[in-house]
Amino acid sequence: MMVITFAFLITVIAIYALFGGADFGGGLLEATLGRHPVLQKKLQATLSPVWEANHVWLIAVVVILFVGFPKVYTTLCTTLYLPLSLALLGILLRGSFFTFRKYDPDPGKNLKVYDWIFRVSSVLTPTFFGFIVAATLVHLPKLSTHPDYGYADLYLRPWFTFMGFLCAIFVNAVFGYLASVFFFGEVDTDAERKVIQSRIRGFFWATFFSGGAVLFWGGFHALVSPQKFFAPFQVGAQLIAVCGIGWMLYALKRGKVWQARFAAGLQTLAFLTGWVHMEYPVFFRFDDGTSLTVQNASAPYITVLWLNIGLVIVLSLVVPLLVYLYRVFQSKPGVQERA
Repeated sequence: MMVITFAFLITVIAIYALFGGADFGGGLLEATLGRHPVLQKKLQATLSPVWEANHVWLIAVVVILFVGFPKVYTTLCTTLYLPLSLALLGILLRGSFFTFRKYDPDPGKNLKVYDWIFRVSSVLTPTFFGFIVAATLVHLPKLSTHPDYGYADLYLRPWFTFMGFLCAIFVNAVFGYLASVFFFGEVDTDAERKVIQSRIRGFFWATFFSGGAVLFWGGFHALVSPQKFFAPFQVGAQLIAVCGIGWMLYALKRGKVWQARFAAGLQTLAFLTGWVHMEYPVFFRFDDGTSLTVQNASAPYITVLWLNIGLVIVLSLVVPLLVYLYRVFQSKPGVQERA
């Protein structure tokens, strides 16, 4: 039963990575278009308040962890409360300054402030998501085994690592890549397409090299298991990611916008499933030799059972409403939603 709950967890994380990631990446993409104000305005027009609805998937992650895996939730909110809080701060700032920028009737000189806080916060949240991902690879400290540890030892050094910086760069690169591919379908002229294609290539190479650096550094420091890296499932995921490159480039060249978006999304899912396979069934490891796994961190059977039933009911109601919401905003003149 807890495996079903874990599958729900990974599913909602994947959806949030795709839709929320593309929106966060939109802020990063916007920051790279400083010499193309027309494209910046067009990108801003594709963003609509519907992007806030993507956070329903983040709420689902919180609910699943709180109810289904309470020990994992506790670790996340204690040992990793700093990167978690900063990621949530980025979400708050991004939503606030998106609203200020779009609806302030007389922004004046404040418009530049709105723009840059929106862009910086679009990078801030993925950055600290990357630090949290890196923390799943290391051995976290426990106060019970290290009573002499101070604040920095317990709550800063476990996640503020070089591996964390690499993962932060990788997450931002993936999100920028998604946003660029999704935005390609919203531009009209050949000149604009060439600019966005250059951004797609740039974010792709950033993803490629930062992902390679994560694997190299993780393997060199025994944070990534070499045995699992060459497992058939892992090799399959990497092959899907590689094949997705060719498919995406072919689709862009032929003007197949939705095929390109699907290919980029498939690559992102391949990255995510590769990470899950690398770590499963472990959530967190501790320096006393213990770990939190899908089995030992789950709630009692009856709790997990009712959680799964509730998730089926809620998702069956929420998903059609979200689809309808996207269609409503797509149908409005001048406002198009990437997702």
